[in-house]
Amino acid sequence: MDIFIEPVKKFRSSSKKIIFLKDIAEVFCVGVPLENVKNIQIFKIPNNEYGIYKISSIDIIKSIIKTFPEAKITNTGEKEVLIEYDEKISTENKFITKLKIFSVVIVLFFGTATAIMSFHNDGQIPEIMKGYYNMFFDDENETPYILEIPYSIGIAIGIIVFFNHFGKKKLTMDPTPIEVQMYTYEDEVIKNQLNAASKKEDDK
Repeated sequence: MDIFIEPVKKFRSSSKKIIFLKDIAEVFCVGVPLENVKNIQIFKIPNNEYGIYKISSIDIIKSIIKTFPEAKITNTGEKEVLIEYDEKISTENKFITKLKIFSVVIVLFFGTATAIMSFHNDGQIPEIMKGYYNMFFDDENETPYILEIPYSIGIAIGIIVFFNHFGKKKLTMDPTPIEVQMYTYEDEVIKNQLNAASKKEDDK
């Protein structure tokens, strides 16, 4: 019998204390019922407190071999799986979550606006616009709106194109810079958590 597993990088649980193979890996098998393999117990959360635990592919294979000693197991996924147990995940109030999102949006909006205005002030953009107006129209104008308005619209369009988002719609199927950075950040967080979990095991 052949069993193919593809473990994920991370599994988060708020109430489930018994972790089965189907929770942390995609499973395909030949010569054995799939559900029997998926329902193999891999790990048990030792207590009710917040905790981060590491499961290696060897641990997964050992658990499978206990149930199916003659199985030939092939791992096509991660070598280590991070399990994060936190009962607070499911108990967080939706209103609090929306309030956090709103707060982040406000901070980002005014922070971005301040950054753009500071850049324009340091770069003397108003003076540059006056110079352009004098160059093109041979006239002095303290408020050259005919240049400033298209410039402001261009900044907005540039931001939309760069971040590949307008509201809930994406302009293209490519990942946005924020999505790329969030994926990179999450990957680094998982690596550090795995290192911390490994160090914790070594200290025992």
